[in-house]
Amino acid sequence: MKKLKFVVLTILLASLLAACGEDASEDKSKDEPGDETSENNTTEDESTGEETTDEDGTDDEKAADNSGGEDLIELNMEIADNDNFKATLVSIERSEDSVFGEKIEIKFDVENKRDETIVFQARDVSIDGRMVDDSLIFMSTEVASGKAADAVLTLQDVSDGELPAMENDFEMLLHVLSWDDFDFQEQAEVSVTFE
Repeated sequence: MKKLKFVVLTILLASLLAACGEDASEDKSKDEPGDETSENNTTEDESTGEETTDEDGTDDEKAADNSGGEDLIELNMEIADNDNFKATLVSIERSEDSVFGEKIEIKFDVENKRDETIVFQARDVSIDGRMVDDSLIFMSTEVASGKAADAVLTLQDVSDGELPAMENDFEMLLHVLSWDDFDFQEQAEVSVTFE
């Protein structure tokens, strides 16, 4: 009796898997390029190799415009250069991603001049005279002794709200610390005024 149940169960499982396989291949054939019943039009940007998809096929130009950075401000402004570290504010870029939404990336070039690993963090970030909620701020970059790195402060609203406009100014403290030496902490003020 047990063998009979096992055989019946195996046959049912095999037929179930076969049925699922047929549905997947049918769906694949529906979405092949050149099929005019497909709801989405997919285009590939030749310069970046990225695919953009729009619902009705009429916003190809808009989709191509959003594939890169919308606003890029090149600054290359030295923030600090002392015995412990060097920091340069390289750029501020506002971009929009169809998956993750709008974000602002503030890029720093940082160099560790100490004999131990140090960490660069963003503190007290304000845009246009208003403090930015800490839940929107992502930046903590460890740099080994004698090395340089790109530290990127990312401001991204994960709750589908709006990021600040960044029309007048951007200010923050670049906080530098060491996990090996708790007595070492330094800060450098970052202040940018937009025209």
